[in-house]
Amino acid sequence: MNDADGPIVGLLLQSRPQTLTIVRGVLSGIAETLEMDPELLDDLKTSVSEACNNVVLHAYGEGSGPMEIRVYAEDGEIRVTVDDEGVGLDRAAAPSDASTGIGVSVIEALAREAHFSPRPGGGTEVTMTFAGRRDDHPLFTMPRSAGAELPLGPVADGEVGLSLSPVSMLAVVLGRLARTLAATAHFSLDRFSDVYLVTDTLAAHAAGAALADRVLARVSASERRLRVVLGPFRRGSGAALAASTTDHVSSPLTLLADEIAVREAEAGEMVDVVVVDHRR
Repeated sequence: MNDADGPIVGLLLQSRPQTLTIVRGVLSGIAETLEMDPELLDDLKTSVSEACNNVVLHAYGEGSGPMEIRVYAEDGEIRVTVDDEGVGLDRAAAPSDASTGIGVSVIEALAREAHFSPRPGGGTEVTMTFAGRRDDHPLFTMPRSAGAELPLGPVADGEVGLSLSPVSMLAVVLGRLARTLAATAHFSLDRFSDVYLVTDTLAAHAAGAALADRVLARVSASERRLRVVLGPFRRGSGAALAASTTDHVSSPLTLLADEIAVREAEAGEMVDVVVVDHRR
């Protein structure tokens, strides 16, 4: 793996119990795009869930704080890191010590390698590596090399930051993430189906307009309201998305979204889309 390569997927979110569902949904999306072996996916979900659950239960006491998950696809292995900025983990404690709440023995049983390290400035990084081959047969399809990592910045409560590369993975992963949040926001079945079409349209736009082979997204949900901010894109590329018609054909987003904005950012354009379920 080239030192300039970043994770294929990075997630930044607040450490609340409901975030475990979000993380597992994104892992399922990654597995779908990589045609991952079901047993490997089960090991991945279980181990990452244990690491994330420890952050939720112990890293920030009674409160919550940032939790960042990065997934790397390397030659012959999947590597996942889970970082927090909390009180830190006393790894000198016995692995069976229930006070850590981390299920260390589960992680060490399922991962080929597992490391628990203090982070500079406080907190813990858990690194888990999973074998990508069994009996000399690959357990997943390698994607193209991921682009260099871009900072996600802080996220608000209820907001998820997503970093993804290559962009070809966006439709499935963003779709899974958006639909998971729409479900928590109590979208009706009809409006829930529209979320598929909105994320597919955004992914198609990203395929041709992304500035590099990595995109950043912020996805948030409140009661019957979903917001997706995605980019950076080439300047001027978002005009067709926000236009009511293009060559006399209605834009998919104008038919399905309640709000569409294209905003200038330092790196390029960001597309901001809001979908609301207006049922009574």
